[in-house]
Order: sequence, then structure tokens, then C-alpha cells
Amino acid sequence: MKEFVFLYPDTETIGQEIENQGRFWDGGIETFREKYKSTLNACIDARYRQKGFGINYVMLDDGVISDVIELCSSDRIIRVGMDTKTHTTKQPDGTYPYPDQDFILDQLNGVRVIVVAGFHMWDCVEKLAKRAYERDLDVLVDEDLTE
Repeated sequence: MKEFVFLYPDTETIGQEIENQGRFWDGGIETFREKYKSTLNACIDARYRQKGFGINYVMLDDGVISDVIELCSSDRIIRVGMDTKTHTTKQPDGTYPYPDQDFILDQLNGVRVIVVAGFHMWDCVEKLAKRAYERDLDVLVDEDLTE
């Protein structure tokens, strides 16, 4: 089984990315938003959906998926067992809690090949890819589709 996993495409995160990058776009933020939306969805479709990958969007439990994402009926939204407040509340030791990577991967029953993308490359994406590798999965990070 082959699965594409896009981490945390929620309204706030994608909105911030569009605001940050759209400032430099000649046509303005709204033009950039439409280009971002069409390019992201075309890439997911051509690289993964059309090649037999299951498409999975991983979300915090209270997250709302961005309307930039064009969901298809076969796509899955995977909840991580943690809400935004918990994830963003500093612990006494100064760290922040993260979702259990095994909990996420366990929801991809029978996966052997996994491609990870989304937000954020050297944080959540890296953590999930590393754990998939440790579980002996054939794993790749799609850097083009990763912030």
C-alpha cells in the first residue's frame, strides 16, 4: 500500500504561508492564493492520486482543513489525538508536546510506502518521516510540497 501524507493543512497555517509568500507576488495575495491552490492540488493529483497513492491529510483534533485543499471522496482526514491548545502549551521543561507519531502511522493500516509533505519541514514532517523510517517503511519527504 502506498500513502501520501500531508501534515497540518489547516486554515491558519496555510493562510499564514499564503500571506508570507503572497507579499512578494506581483499580482498580490489573492492572485498568489489562487496560484498556490491550483499548483498544490495539481501536484498532489499528478504525483500521487493518479499513481495509486492514498491521499491523507493529517490534522490536529480541532483543526479545520483549509479551503485551499481540494478534497476528493477517497481522501482521508486523519486526526492526531491532540488539540491545538495542548500542542501549543509550553511544558514545565520548556518543550511543547507533539502528537504520537505511531498513532498517526497506525491509522495507515498496511502502508509500506509513505511520502510525507506539509508543515513544517524540520519539525513535524521530519518527526513523522523519521518514525516511518524507524518502522522500516519505505519513506520519502516531498520537499517541493513541504514548507
